[in-house]
Amino acid sequence: MSYVEKAEREKLDSYINDLAEDIAMRLSGKPNKLGKKTAQQEEDISGLYKQAIIGIADTIIDRESGKSAAPSTPAQKLGQRIFEVAKEANGGSQMGWFGGFNYSVTRLIQIVPHIMVVNLEWQAEFRYFLYALTAGAIEQSALDIRAKKVPANVEWAVNGLVGTLFDVKDEYKRRVNISYEAIQIKKSGDCYDVPFRTEVVDVKDPEGNKGFQEIMMDFRGITQKKSEDKSI
Repeated sequence: MSYVEKAEREKLDSYINDLAEDIAMRLSGKPNKLGKKTAQQEEDISGLYKQAIIGIADTIIDRESGKSAAPSTPAQKLGQRIFEVAKEANGGSQMGWFGGFNYSVTRLIQIVPHIMVVNLEWQAEFRYFLYALTAGAIEQSALDIRAKKVPANVEWAVNGLVGTLFDVKDEYKRRVNISYEAIQIKKSGDCYDVPFRTEVVDVKDPEGNKGFQEIMMDFRGITQKKSEDKSI
């Protein structure tokens, strides 16, 4: 995640939470704050994430294009707030909202599962299927944004949005899914047995808390199950 100062985060958090609550209500199929059930597919978290991300991105593109239509959805309101906070912090908007956009999407994909568990809709905040659906939604959003026709003077904004989303997806893999995979390897065993691979080993931090780390290993002559390749 790109660095966003605490004061700027605090200006975005309530908008991120509103969007997360809206998505969670849609997932649960419960009425929204107006007492009306949504027509959105209520179990499609990937579709809801994609709708939200594109709503944020479209609002940012509109603001960079000089359009100022009042936002009406939680996603549009968050997009406008990201733009405003960047403008306040940088004395102008151009390129200042990248960090806020990164932070907002990063927080959103963590808060929604947390709400679902707190509301007893889900049993766990992270499973592999959730990672796959979330990563797919982020990447598909980036591809759809890339395909948008925009004026030449805001092409840079599209490029930045796409690059930021792929960065969010990569960090979600590195910071969250890799830890989950390490725990599953320790629990159920590895599914890789090629001569060159990483191995998950136990480690402890200075306070004695147990964790895991990957090390790069050469298993030739040590563990040869399927492959007897001796070449490097």
